Amino acid sequence: MNGSGVEEIGFPGWPQFAPEVPEEVSKVLTSGKVNYWTGKIGMEFEDAFAKWMGAKMAISCTNGTAALHIALSSLGVGAGDEVIVPSYTFIASSFSVVQAGAVPVFCDVTEDHTIDPAKIEALITKRTKAIVVVHLYGVVCDMGPILEIAKAHNLYVVEDCAQCIGGEYKGTKVGLVGDVGCFSFCQSKQFTTGGEGGCVVTNNEDLGWECRSFRDHGYDVRTRMNMLALEEKLPYIHRRVGFNYRLTEMQSVIGLCELRRYDDWNLARRFEYAAMYDKALGNLRGIKAIPLNTAERKNSYWWYPILLDLDVVDITAKDFIKELIGMGIPCSGILWPESYLEQAYQNGVGFGDAQFPFKSKEYTDPKTVDYSKVVCPVARSLRDQTVSLFLHPSWEKEHIEKVIAAVKEVIAKHTR
Repeated sequence: MNGSGVEEIGFPGWPQFAPEVPEEVSKVLTSGKVNYWTGKIGMEFEDAFAKWMGAKMAISCTNGTAALHIALSSLGVGAGDEVIVPSYTFIASSFSVVQAGAVPVFCDVTEDHTIDPAKIEALITKRTKAIVVVHLYGVVCDMGPILEIAKAHNLYVVEDCAQCIGGEYKGTKVGLVGDVGCFSFCQSKQFTTGGEGGCVVTNNEDLGWECRSFRDHGYDVRTRMNMLALEEKLPYIHRRVGFNYRLTEMQSVIGLCELRRYDDWNLARRFEYAAMYDKALGNLRGIKAIPLNTAERKNSYWWYPILLDLDVVDITAKDFIKELIGMGIPCSGILWPESYLEQAYQNGVGFGDAQFPFKSKEYTDPKTVDYSKVVCPVARSLRDQTVSLFLHPSWEKEHIEKVIAAVKEVIAKHTR
C-alpha cells in the first residue's frame, strides 16, 4: 500500500500488439516487398478497413494529419477559403486547413468536448467552404444540426475521427456521416499501425479516387492501373499536384492484425471498462459529468474524461491529477482546448517569407486571421474541470477498480 491507502499495482502500457504481429512483420521484411506498390498488403488493409467501416473506399496514408490534408484538398479546399474547426482539438485538425492553403476559423465547444452546433452559423462567411468536426475522446459530435447547417450553406463536412474509431451516429460509423472521414493510427490511438498511420474513408467514389491521386503524387489513378505498370506504359502520368502519403507494407500488416481483434477484444474491453466507470462515477457527488454516450451518439471511448463539479470540490483538475499521479494512477488533463493560442496563429507564421496564407491580402480577410481576438469561453472553462481517465484494453478490471477507488478518495478528501 502507498501512503494514500491505495494499493500500488502496475498499469500495463498502451499500445500492445497482437501476438502474431512480430512474425507477420518479419514475413514482409524478408519478402523485400515493403512498398505499397510492390506488395499487396496495403491494398488488403484498405479493403479490410473499408469493409469494417461499411465504406465504398478507404485510402490508407502516413498519419491522421495527412488524412485531413488529403480530404480537404481533394474536396477543393484551398487559397481564399475558410474552414470552421473546433478550437478544442489537436493542432492537426486546424493545421491541415492551413496546409491546404485555407484559413481555420475557430468554433467553441459544448461541455461534452465537441463542437457546438449552435455556434457554427455565426462564423459562416462568403469564404466558408467546409466544417471540420472532431469526435474528441471517442465522444461523437451532434451531427444532425451540423449536417443541416452544412446543407443550408452548401458546405462540406469533414470528420476527424482520430480518437473515435468505432463510434457511431444513429447506427452509422463516424467517418461516413459527413462527406469524408479521417482516421489516425498513431501510437496513442485506439489501434496503431506501428506508431504512425492513417486512413481516409468515403462513400463517394469520385472523391475517393481524387483522394488516392492526391495521396500518391497526383498520378492518374482513374486509369485504375498500378502506378509501376502505368509508368512503363506512359512517360507522363501525373494529372495534378499531390503528395507522397503512402503507408508501408509493414504498417499495413500490423493494421490487418489489429483490425481483426478490434471489435471482439479492443472495443469490447473499452465498452466494459466504460460501463464500470459509469456505474461508479455517474452519480458521484463532486463529478459534474461523465462522457456522453447515447443510442444516437455511441461513444468509442478513446479516453474517459470526467468533469469536476467545482461548486462541490475545492480542487481544480490540475491538482486533482497531481494527487492521482502521486497515488500511482495514470491519468491526464484536458488536451489542447484553445488551438488559436498557438504561436503559429497568434504571430501569423505561415509558409515562406509571405507567411502564406495568414498575410495574403489576395486570399485572406485580415479580420479572420487576427487570432489574438479569438476566445472560446466554454473550451477555456473546461481547463479547470477536466480529468481524463484511461481504459486501455491492455488493462484488466482490477486496474479500473483501482482508478475508481483513487478518484473516490480524492473527491472525498476535497468535498466542501
